[in-house]
Amino acid sequence: MIQYDRAVIQEFAERLYNKVNSIIRFYTIVGALLGGVGGYFLGKSLGGGMVTTAIVAVVAGLIGFAIGREKAFLLKLQAQTAMCQMKIEQNTSGKIV
Repeated sequence: MIQYDRAVIQEFAERLYNKVNSIIRFYTIVGALLGGVGGYFLGKSLGGGMVTTAIVAVVAGLIGFAIGREKAFLLKLQAQTAMCQMKIEQNTSGKIV
């Protein structure tokens, strides 16, 4: 029979928090890169050149940042939920941990 191990939940929460910043960075970078490529081709077709590329890359990077931040928030919520459940168990078990 598997026994309750508080350390597993603590490690799970810590891993989720460690992923948060990397997810935000990843989505921002991917957004900027995709925006840069799209902006390059848009600039070539419209004759805007590097200015169009830079503007589209920045806008797409900001969109990527916003998406990454939302995904990161969901991970934070999962971590907090796990820690809350751990705290409830700790407070109701009758044992001092």
